[in-house]
Amino acid sequence: MYFKRIEMQGFKSFADPVNIELNDGVTCIIGPNGSGKSNISDALRWVLGEQSSRQLRGSKMQDVIFAGTATRKPKGMAEVTLVIDNSAGILPLEYNEVAVTRRMYRSGESEYLINGNPCRLRDIRELFMDTGIGVEGYSIIGQGKIADIVSSKPESRREIFEEAAGVVLYKTRKNEAENKLKAATLDLDRVRDIINEIEGRIDGLKDESEKATEYLELKSRYKTLGINIILHNLEKLESDISSGKEEMQALKQSIEETSAKLNVMDEEIENTRLADADLNEKYAEANAKLLSTIDELGVITSGGKINHERLINIEKELERIDLELSGAAEKLAAEREELSRLEENEKVVNSEVDAVRSELDKAVMEYNEHSRRNTDINIASEKLKDEIISLTNQNVQRNAEINTLSSYKNTLEERRETLTDDYEGRDRTESDNRARLSDLTSDLQKKEEALNNSKARLDEVSDNIISASESIERINSEIDEISHKSAHAAARRNTIEEMEANYEGYNNTVRTLMQRNQSGIIGTVSDIIEVPADYVTAVETALGGALQHIVCKDDASAKAAINWLKSSKSGRATFLPLSGISKPQPFREKKALSEPGVIGLADTLVMTEEKYRPVASFLLGRILIVDSFEHAAAVSRKYNRSLRMVTLEGELFTPGGAISGG
Repeated sequence: MYFKRIEMQGFKSFADPVNIELNDGVTCIIGPNGSGKSNISDALRWVLGEQSSRQLRGSKMQDVIFAGTATRKPKGMAEVTLVIDNSAGILPLEYNEVAVTRRMYRSGESEYLINGNPCRLRDIRELFMDTGIGVEGYSIIGQGKIADIVSSKPESRREIFEEAAGVVLYKTRKNEAENKLKAATLDLDRVRDIINEIEGRIDGLKDESEKATEYLELKSRYKTLGINIILHNLEKLESDISSGKEEMQALKQSIEETSAKLNVMDEEIENTRLADADLNEKYAEANAKLLSTIDELGVITSGGKINHERLINIEKELERIDLELSGAAEKLAAEREELSRLEENEKVVNSEVDAVRSELDKAVMEYNEHSRRNTDINIASEKLKDEIISLTNQNVQRNAEINTLSSYKNTLEERRETLTDDYEGRDRTESDNRARLSDLTSDLQKKEEALNNSKARLDEVSDNIISASESIERINSEIDEISHKSAHAAARRNTIEEMEANYEGYNNTVRTLMQRNQSGIIGTVSDIIEVPADYVTAVETALGGALQHIVCKDDASAKAAINWLKSSKSGRATFLPLSGISKPQPFREKKALSEPGVIGLADTLVMTEEKYRPVASFLLGRILIVDSFEHAAAVSRKYNRSLRMVTLEGELFTPGGAISGG
C-alpha cells in the first residue's frame, strides 16, 4: 500500500487544481524557500484529519483556504484528495484504489468523503489505524519530529510502537468499551439509588393513595347526594306549594258554600220562627264548623310561612350559583383575552412566513439570473477558447512564416556574397552589376520589412493570448462564485419548500388536518391564491386569520373534517366549502374606485384559478386597497366611514371609523 496521487484545489498556495503523481520508489519535491513545499505535507496531514490549525501553520482552520492575491480573488473552498493503492487489501475496503477527500468552506463547514461517499472523521481515523498512516502516526516525520520522538516520554514512544505493531485499533475499541461500561455502571448505580429511594416511600405513598382514592370517592358521593337532596327538597317544596294552593282553593270553595248555607239558614229563620231551636242548633254547628275552618286556615297560613322560608333559602342558593356563574364568566373573559393574544402571535408568525416567502421569491429570481449569467459566461468562455485556438494557430503559422523568411534571408545573403564574388572575378560592366545588386538589395529590404511585420503580428497575437487567458481565469472565478451562490439559493429554496410542505407557521389544528390528507380537503386560503409582491402586506392584513381557513369541496367534506376534529380533540377550524360559498353582493360605491390613491378591490388584484374565484370574492370582494394612509383617511371621511380599506403598508380602515396599524 502506498500513496499514488494527491489532488489539491484552493488549499493554501494551490489556487488552481494541482495533481501530484507519486510513482513507485522515492518522490522528491525540491524548490526555493517559500515555493510551497511544506504546503504539500500540510495537505497530507490535513486530509488525514488534522484538527489543530497550529500544526498546519495557521491561526485558524479557515487559513488553509487560498486567501487571494492582488490580481486573484480568494477561494471559497479548499479541497484535498489523497489516492491510495489498496491492491494488497491492507485497508478494509473492497477497492483497489481508496480516495480520501476533505473539503472545507470559508463558512466553517467541513466534509469528509471516502471514494466520493460522505463519512465521519472517526471513519477515516479507524480506516488508517494500525497502518502507520495518520496524523499522529510514524508515516509523516517532519522537521524536528525525530528529536521529539527520542526526547518524548516512554508512554508516547510506546504509542508509536503500538501503532507499528497494529494494536491501536483494538486498544481504542477496548477503551471505548470500558468507557461505555463505566457509563452504564454509573447509570445502574443511579437507578439503584432511585429504586431504593422510591421503595422507602412506597408504603407511605400507598396509604396516601388509598386515602386519596377513598376521599375522591366520598367527595363524589357527597356531591351526588347533595345534588339529589337539593333536587328532592325542591320537588317536595314544589309539591307542598301546589298542595297548599289546592287546599286553599278548596277552603275558599268551602267558605263560599258555607256562606250560601248561612244565607239559606237566615231565610229559613226569617221564614220559619217556629223552627228556631232547630235553626239555632244548625247555626251552632255551622259556627263550630266555621271556627274549625278558621283554625285549619291558620294552620295552612303557618305552613305557607315555612314554605316562604324555604323559598328564601332557595333564593340564597340561587345567588350562590349566580356568583359561581360570574366567576366562570370572568374565567371565560380571561380565556378570550388569551385567545386574542394567541391570534396576535399568529399574525406575527404569518408576517414572518410571508417575509420568508418573499425572500424565497427573491432567491429564486436571483438563482434564475445567476443561471442565465452562468450560461452566458459559458458561451463567452467557449468563444474565448475558440479565439485562443485560432490565435494559437495564427501564432504557429506566423512562426513558420518567420522561419521561412529567415531562411530565405540567409539564402539571399549567401547568394549576394556569391554574386559579389562572381561579379568581382568576371569581366562585366559595372552598370549591370550595380543594377543586379540594387535589385537584390531592394528585395532583401522587402523581405526584412515582411519579417518585421510578422514579428509585430506575433507580439500582438501573444498579447491577445495573455489577455484571453486572464479573461478565462476571471470568468472561471465568476463561475465558481455564481455556482456557490446558486447552491446556497437552491438549499435555502429547498428549506423553505420543506417548511411550506410541513405547514410551518400555521396553528396546530390546521397543520394536523392538512398533514392528514383527508379526502375533500383542497388546502388553505394561502395555498389557492397568489399575490403580487407589492400587495402582499395589504392582502395579508385584509385576510387576517382567514389566511388559515381551509377550502374544501362541499359541506360533506367539512362535516367529516369537523367530526374528526371533535373525536381527536384537535381543536377548531373554519371551512370554506366551494359548493356552499355564496356570491357576495356587488360593491355599491363604484365611484370610490376612481378616488385618488385607490388601487382597486382586493379580489381583483390577486391571482387564483377560476374555480376558486368565489372564495377570493367572498373574502376580499368588498375591501379596497389604497396606496397610502392619507388617501385612505380622505376616502373614509368622504364616504362617511362606511368602507373597509387597507393600505399597502398594512393599515386597516373598518366601517365605523376604527383604524388598525403598527
